[in-house]
Amino acid sequence: MNKQEIYQEIQEILGELNSLSKSLSTSRELISENSNKRASVRLAEIESELQIIAGRVSKINSAF
Repeated sequence: MNKQEIYQEIQEILGELNSLSKSLSTSRELISENSNKRASVRLAEIESELQIIAGRVSKINSAF
């Protein structure tokens, strides 16, 4: 990866992390409304997305 690709990847990851943060807030609201099943499904999706991001960060790290 060249510097430009790394920069673009970091920008995308930051956007995705911001989106996931909002999803966590939504999940918290679902839990407060006793919609635990929906919250559980969404939290599992968030976990999966975070694992993908962790892999992408690892790839960037190995480029250094």
